[in-house]
Amino acid sequence: MADRTTLLDGATGTNLWAMAAARGIPHLPVWQYNLTHRSLVRELAGQFAAAGSEILSANTFCANRPSVLQHPGFTVPGVVSAAVALAKAACGAARVALDVAPLPKPPADKAERLEAAAVYDQQIGAGVDAGADLIFLETFWEPTLLAVAAERAAQYELPLLCSMTFEKNRATFGGVTPEHMVKLLLPYHPAAVGLNCSCGPTDSLPVLREFARITDLPLIYKPNAGEHTPDSFAAAMLPALELAQYVGGCCGTTPADIAALKQAMD
Repeated sequence: MADRTTLLDGATGTNLWAMAAARGIPHLPVWQYNLTHRSLVRELAGQFAAAGSEILSANTFCANRPSVLQHPGFTVPGVVSAAVALAKAACGAARVALDVAPLPKPPADKAERLEAAAVYDQQIGAGVDAGADLIFLETFWEPTLLAVAAERAAQYELPLLCSMTFEKNRATFGGVTPEHMVKLLLPYHPAAVGLNCSCGPTDSLPVLREFARITDLPLIYKPNAGEHTPDSFAAAMLPALELAQYVGGCCGTTPADIAALKQAMD
């Protein structure tokens, strides 16, 4: 097993939408639930903490200005600070990561790059002010936005985790390889790099192995659920425990999956 493997959580969005549907709550951008259905967000965070997650992602993935401005009555600082507070209330001994997503499109020129930087400054600054313990840039697919977000996150003295979403060809949709990603991020001193989303744990494993081949940085492995049961998900994740220092799940993974992974790690 990799030295000191840390258990992350599973999916936020797919679980919150499933919980909302089961209770007759409207299907909304999940960041809205931080203010409209706080108990839902706190309950999911508590389930992941109980399953053994040592780092919980706050419900802030798309809580940025381009998204929030489409819904009057909400502000980025209000949404982000509520998300961090809800995760903190449920986390127990776990740490809380500010979860940061790519913007809808990469900047095409200097002006758009400055605007993207301002968007990330607002979201990350609000999360840090609210008491986030780490910053997690995840599901990025092209290099420009990742560099902008990492540069803004690096202003703060918090561990920075960075992951991109890779296809089966070991490159992102934007053509970024693990080696390209690592070189891009080195100036920002990430605490860990790796992958999340896209594929299930079996199909994503070659990408993780490529990361292990080209860097000594701690590695993140947070694949989608794939076709699985909790036990089969945990079994498929076992080879990653030899390589990754941070493991968890992305879309479709539930607290039961994380609990099974915790049992397999133990």
